[in-house]
Amino acid sequence: MDRRSIGIALCAALIAGSFALPAQTAGAATKGADLGGTIMAGYGQADMTWHVGSGAGQYSSDGVGSVQGLGTQGDVDPHRFSTKKSMSYGVQARLSFRSIVVQDGEGDQVAFVKSDNYLAMDMLARRAAQILAAEGSQISYDEIFHMATHNHFTPMYSTPSWGVWLFQDVFDIRAYEYQARAMAKAIRTAELALEPARMGATEVTHHLFKGMVARRQLTDDGTPGGYPLDFGDFGVPIIRFDALDDGAPIAVMINWGMHPEGLKGNDLITAEFLGPLERFVERETGAPLVFGQGDVGSAESGPARPYEFPDGIMRQWDDAGYAQVERGAYLLSRDVIRGWNDIGDGNAQVPFDSDFDVAAGNAWVPGPLSHPYPSVGNCRSATTAGGAPGAPAAGLPDCERGDQASKADLIWENFKAHGIPVPDHYDAPAFTGVEENLRLHLQAFKLGEVILMSCACEAQVDLILNLESRTNEVQGDQYLGYDWTKRLDCTQANEPTGDWTCVRKANDPAAPTATFANPVTFTDAEHDRMIAQVYNDAAGWNAPENVVAANSEPGDPAEIWGNFTHDELTADEGYKMPIGVGHAGDYNGYTVSYREYMSYDHYRKALTAYGPHTADYMNTVLQELARTLNDGDNDDSWHYSPQDEPRAAADEARQVAVTTALGRASSNAYDQWRAHLPNDKGPAAPVTQPTNIKRFDSTTFTWRGGSNALDVPHVVVERKDDNGNWVEFADQSGEIQTKVAFPQGINGMAQTYAGSQEWLWTANFEAFDAFPAGIGSTPAGEYRFVVDGLIRSGDADVPYSFESNPFTVDRWDGLEVTHVAQDDTGVTVTVDATYPVIDEGAAFRYVANHIRNEADRGELPSNEIRTWCDTCSFRPWALSGLVSAAKLTVQRSDGTTEYVDAQRVGDNVWRADVILYQGDSAFFAPGDIEDNYGERNSAGSDAVQGTIPPPVIEPTGFDVLAI
Repeated sequence: MDRRSIGIALCAALIAGSFALPAQTAGAATKGADLGGTIMAGYGQADMTWHVGSGAGQYSSDGVGSVQGLGTQGDVDPHRFSTKKSMSYGVQARLSFRSIVVQDGEGDQVAFVKSDNYLAMDMLARRAAQILAAEGSQISYDEIFHMATHNHFTPMYSTPSWGVWLFQDVFDIRAYEYQARAMAKAIRTAELALEPARMGATEVTHHLFKGMVARRQLTDDGTPGGYPLDFGDFGVPIIRFDALDDGAPIAVMINWGMHPEGLKGNDLITAEFLGPLERFVERETGAPLVFGQGDVGSAESGPARPYEFPDGIMRQWDDAGYAQVERGAYLLSRDVIRGWNDIGDGNAQVPFDSDFDVAAGNAWVPGPLSHPYPSVGNCRSATTAGGAPGAPAAGLPDCERGDQASKADLIWENFKAHGIPVPDHYDAPAFTGVEENLRLHLQAFKLGEVILMSCACEAQVDLILNLESRTNEVQGDQYLGYDWTKRLDCTQANEPTGDWTCVRKANDPAAPTATFANPVTFTDAEHDRMIAQVYNDAAGWNAPENVVAANSEPGDPAEIWGNFTHDELTADEGYKMPIGVGHAGDYNGYTVSYREYMSYDHYRKALTAYGPHTADYMNTVLQELARTLNDGDNDDSWHYSPQDEPRAAADEARQVAVTTALGRASSNAYDQWRAHLPNDKGPAAPVTQPTNIKRFDSTTFTWRGGSNALDVPHVVVERKDDNGNWVEFADQSGEIQTKVAFPQGINGMAQTYAGSQEWLWTANFEAFDAFPAGIGSTPAGEYRFVVDGLIRSGDADVPYSFESNPFTVDRWDGLEVTHVAQDDTGVTVTVDATYPVIDEGAAFRYVANHIRNEADRGELPSNEIRTWCDTCSFRPWALSGLVSAAKLTVQRSDGTTEYVDAQRVGDNVWRADVILYQGDSAFFAPGDIEDNYGERNSAGSDAVQGTIPPPVIEPTGFDVLAI
């Protein structure tokens, strides 16, 4: 295909209400065509960890930012990386851009790029494309598919949209340019690494590490709404790229709906679960992982089934600490690796292929005729008419209300009953608040039988499941929305117009509890409306004659336009693996289905940008875009609508002009800022060396480095192998944490710009046994820290690199014998194999031994309350071990010694079968009890004494003297 975008206007088709897209550009290949060429693929990445001192994402507390310590001689950031958020003080796991570039035999190419950003804003990708063009890259803006992980703990300073500042922090032009250059570097590196490749793809399911954001609730009319905790898109699409010549891994790309938001208020920059997930996958497969978001899955899981892992660790993901986040990532990685292996073994939905069509499809479409501008707030008109006025702009992003009215105004109800199309919602315009464009940028990137489609939104599960069912090869499987009546047992009294009563199914423990009454009772009319909202065909709502009616739900359920248009691609047009991607390309808010939009005022509906039918609008355009990429039509015409082309062209011209001007300004500002940084007090050198430790302890290394404006030190820990060589053992994917000591007060600020401020950095490393064990424990041995960074000296950036002194890690020897007893046939020992936690006052203030009580959530019955420590360590320490071997030492009265292996008879209770006679003694010696992690006891047990009389030796019957 030609490298330019598939299209930008599509206005004539939209006005006609058909959503039909024009034909694709010249050169497109028919589905399944043999192109006679070889696919090329390459991988690249770049660090995107912004500077310590910036706000660590959405859940950092608001304050006065970098200057919060000026008046108190507390911490200050002289380089002002934070404006309204509390300053971060370190890095728990580094952030990255990761890119896969794929090119087909005709030279058409696409660039998938993952960022750890909160949102995938359009201006950042445009700026990266400007940098790529200046470097001679063949990758254009239209060929970039930017997938944000939606990390809530990333410093987000890269959009001038003021609405994002409410969640994050104020735009920083330095961060914008830094990220654009890093994104361009990742893409360019992948482009230069292109090599002949093959691709295979499959989908696996995963249920453990995921929850549901929206959760169950009652709608305004009393019918059940939201979703149950255990509902979502549990499919994990996996796309594997290998080198064609030797099968070496190039990269693997997945799409999974799980927000990185399981941590709160720790003031550490972190990749959250993405850091360890990338580590687990790459270390086992050799393939670096590129991640895309799917539906709005979340760490907001609440209590789930089962409540515990086998050793008592909670299956709890939200706000449960870094260790628990890593456990969840590990569980997900097992299924990702399983799918990767399935592709390699030939058990894939899309088998390995090295010859297929690659295409980048871009549809720039205006808002629907009935809601042509992006909005926020989205207040229900009936609630306002009922006496609880709502202000869509006052409570951004929500509709801010006073006391809720219990019932809609009678005049309102009368209007609706007589078919008068009064609008069901009103809102506030959101352009420049969140949306950077006055159009939607919808993308579909094709890789043969695989297509990735972006709604440019935060996609609720209904949107994703509907989109994928409409664009696959299977006919008649359209998903139309979540239907609570299929989850509950519902009966109707006094048919045909009596009330409905729904109760939880007896075999469904995840059915309604606290916020969802049991039973739920509602009228027949309310039931019919609920069903119509889900299942009615939405076709026609965007026709010109329905501009007013599309925003006003009719009283007759039969006339309601439901969740989605009932249309799908034919088997010839569809794809073996369609993938719906959220948080890619641009951001147009949460996008909920029609029923969810009409059900109540709530946060997610408040951000749905283009009215009640936004989800269907996006999906219908994406469906047609996917069709054009797969139909093989070489017609290059686009049939613009003359009256609307100027509007689209004007918005594109505005966005190009703004991004071009911003790019010039950001490039100059970033370079000037870096050139005029003050010198740091040097030289770079170690300050405090690490100490020797045993497992279940940590050690630190402190050194003098550069300021937080220049230095974001890279640290690894190396281990000496059996041949005496130092090999990398741990990195900053969550295994090593770093922090900086900030200047203090006004004096520190002055010293910084006088060039006399000493910047001390500290790295932390924990040695432990992991649970689950597959995460990997710390073997005994010799280790060292290796640091690389930058320091400002002589008005220049000077690299530094050094190693710490070696330190040792030994096994833990704290297994404790709590009871030893004997009887006539043996000795029984009871062992306490509970592992320790780091004492309070550790190097990082995060470690605080905070014991959590699950009862605080109010969601567990009293007999199922659990407690756990969410801040006892950074890494996933096991809580306890299980004795795996015990050896009893028996000292006989004649001076001989015997050793008897004990056998397990209970949880950490072992028994050695032996008879102790008077004068004998027995004990478990230091080091003779070992658990499943290899830990031992440093102290022996008390000795038990034999009580049985020794056996009488009978004469043999021979007179020795006589002989």
